[in-house]
Order: sequence, then structure tokens, then C-alpha cells
Amino acid sequence: MKNIRWSLVFSVISVVICVWAVLIVLYLFFTSNNIVPAQVHVYGKELSIDAQEKINNAIISNIENIYNRLIANIQISIALFSIFLIIFSIIFGMIYFSKIRDSEKLIKDIQDTPDMFFDQFYIKQYNENMIKLLSQNHVQRNDALNKLYTNTIISSNDYETLQDVFIKEFGYNTSIYFHQNINSIVSIMIKLDYSRTISFLIDILHKNKYDHMKHYHLLNYITSDPEDNTKTFIKNQLLNDTQMSNQIVSLLASNRLLNDYFSHILENCHGSTLQTALSMSYSDIWNIETDNFFEYITKREDIDIENLQLIISHKTVDIKEIISITLYFFYKNNEKFTSSINYLINSICENENAKEIFIQLSEEMKYQEILQVFFSKNEHLISYFSKYRDNCIFLRASSENKEKHVIFDIKEKELKISKDGKLVIDKNGVEYKIGQYCYSVFTGSMLPVKTGIIIDNTFVDIEELEKIKKEKS
Repeated sequence: MKNIRWSLVFSVISVVICVWAVLIVLYLFFTSNNIVPAQVHVYGKELSIDAQEKINNAIISNIENIYNRLIANIQISIALFSIFLIIFSIIFGMIYFSKIRDSEKLIKDIQDTPDMFFDQFYIKQYNENMIKLLSQNHVQRNDALNKLYTNTIISSNDYETLQDVFIKEFGYNTSIYFHQNINSIVSIMIKLDYSRTISFLIDILHKNKYDHMKHYHLLNYITSDPEDNTKTFIKNQLLNDTQMSNQIVSLLASNRLLNDYFSHILENCHGSTLQTALSMSYSDIWNIETDNFFEYITKREDIDIENLQLIISHKTVDIKEIISITLYFFYKNNEKFTSSINYLINSICENENAKEIFIQLSEEMKYQEILQVFFSKNEHLISYFSKYRDNCIFLRASSENKEKHVIFDIKEKELKISKDGKLVIDKNGVEYKIGQYCYSVFTGSMLPVKTGIIIDNTFVDIEELEKIKKEKS
């Protein structure tokens, strides 16, 4: 800025000197021979009036010529002055803009100085840290990785080196720095090439046996990736019913992504994977959608008893869907799911609306026959459906059980009630304590509900024994 100021002063002084020089030259030029007679008087009578007039006209003409020449000179002076101004403007402009460019360059150099300094710093740091990555010391590797993440010199050319460091890191024993080192390496790799890194992590999980301590953090990156290839990998892993699949379910729930895979889990996954997903759907904190359970769950060939009972106990699933699902699987395999249908009936025993839905769906799905057989073996459950005793399901079951008890109690065991009314004694003198029972869905034993005895895991209603006793007497 100081140089610009002095250049401006020098230019102004130069132009002023030139202008004054021109004005002085013009002044000297105009003032030479500038005495011209205005009028000539001739004394005497030698000249005629005509001659005097011609002389005066000549003088006037000369004056006019001098005036015209003066005007022309003034115009030339103005033109020269303008030319000098233009020349001054051009010279000044060139000097000004050259100095402006010099100033801009100086400012740019000043601005680039920190970058140059930091580039040198990062280059030095990069060289030091790349060597530390090969160290056996966990602390040195951790320090190097933390610094490389913020290093601006690192580029995609270092990607393969980082892959090698990543693989070597898995060869070390786990330590307090292990997960930090792995996360730091993956973070740098993702910053350099996201898609390539996700593919690399999937490949690592494919080729190595799943180790929860070492591989768990990799699943965080994979479950968050929206690409189709990654989703396919996740769905395939969910089918394996391994520790990895359970971890995937937990991470999907934590990331609010389980809804994207929930229908797939209901349709295809077995064992602990399905159980984990169902257990998580119990809680509202995961925001899992529980609509259309029947649509998805009935596409599967089979289901574990524990998982079916989880569905039966589900509070957010519509009761109609729960009953439909239970009846569907009971119909497919009534021996396996006898305990499940018992569990369902006990869970709806105080819900009149649910019992009405149970009867209605039994008729719509044409399950009356198989339910008649079931209730004939579990007559004590009929008492829960007192409003529907006239339904064909319970009429047949009651009839069959009545005949069965008569044959069992009288003809085979010859059962008798003791005098104090607390015991039942058979023909061999074996005593059975009278109690209250109902069928348990878990153990097959009887729980307090209906008065009777248990003989060979079979329930005998004490009211029927009393009726038979009266009939005999």
C-alpha cells in the first residue's frame, strides 16, 4: 500500500509539470507579435477615402485572423491537455492495477502460509504414524490411528494398507484398545471409500467364524447400511439362527430398523432368532409394528412351542389374530401344539369376547372336528365355555367323556369315595386325595379349578363319582 501511495504522488506531480510546461509554451507562442493596430489614421490629403477604407479593412481582417488563430490554439491546448490526462490515467491505471495484483498475490501468500505450514506438519505426522501402524504396541497403534483420522494427507492410495492393518489387528488378542483401534480403522476406511468398506466388512464376516468379542462392532456398520446387497446378507444371516443373527436382531431394533425385517423373521426365521424378535416386540420402546401377524406367521411350515406361546401372550397383537394363529398351527400338528391350545384357552377364560371369537373362528376355519377330539380329552376346559355348551364342539366332547369316566371309574378301578369325603379309594385300596384341578399348559399336571382326583395323569371329576354312587344306591 505504501508503494501504491508513492506511485500515485509521482504520477500526479509528473502530469502537473507536463501541463504547466505546455501552458507556458502556448503562452509564449500566443504573446509573440500580439501588437496589432486597431485603426490607422493617415494625415494629409494624399490618400483618398477609398484607400483609407481599404487599409482599415485590411487591419480588421488581420485582427480576425489573429482571433481565429487564438481560438484554434486554445482548442489545441485543450486537446493536448485532454491527451495528457488520458496518458496520465492510463499510466496511473497500469501502475495502480499492477500494484493491486502485487497486493493480491501478497495476501494470497499470507493466506497460504498456514496451509503450507500444516501441510508440512501433516506430512511429517503421516510418515510417523504409518510406521506406528506396524507396531506391536496397542497404545502406539491407537495413537497413530486417532491422528490419521484427522490427517488431511491420507488418501485412497492408502486404502489397501489400512485393510492390511485391519486384518492384522484381528490377529492380536483383545485388549482395552482393540475395539477403539478397529472402529478407528473402519472410520478412516469409510471416509475414503464407503461402499468398498461395507463390502470388505461383509467379506470378513463371511470368511471367519463369528466371534462376538471381535466382530460385534462390525455389525453396527452393516446393519445401518441401506444397500440391497447388505440387506440380502442380513436376511441370510437371520436364517442361520446363530449368535450373529441374535446380535443382528438387537442392533436392528436399536437402530429402529427391525420393522424392515420383521415380516421376514416371522415368515422364515426359527428358534432363538424368532424368539428374540418376538420378545422385543413386547416392549413399546422399540416401536415394532405388530400388524398382520397372521398373514406372515402362517406362511411358515412350523413354529416352536415357546414362540407360539410368546405370540399368545402378546398384548399388542389383536386377539383375533392370536386365536387364528394358534388354531392354525394346532390344526397342522395337534399333538405338538396341545399345550399351546390349552395355554390359549386359559389365557382367554375370563374374556367373553375372546371366547366368542374362538367359537366363531373354529367354525369359519372348519376346525370343529379336531377341537371336539381335543375337548373330549380335556373336558375340564369346557367349563370355561358355559355360554356355548350347546355348540357341537362341546356336546360331543361332554358325551364322550361321560361315557369314558363311567367305564374308567366303575368297571376298571371300582372307585369309591371315603366316608369323610376327602379321599377316593380304588379296588386295590390305593387312596387318591380329592382336590381342585385344571390342565396345565406347561407340565401336564392339574391346577386348582375343578374338584376331582388324578389317576395315571387322568382327571376324574368327583361330581360324576357322586352321581354314580347315588345311582348304585
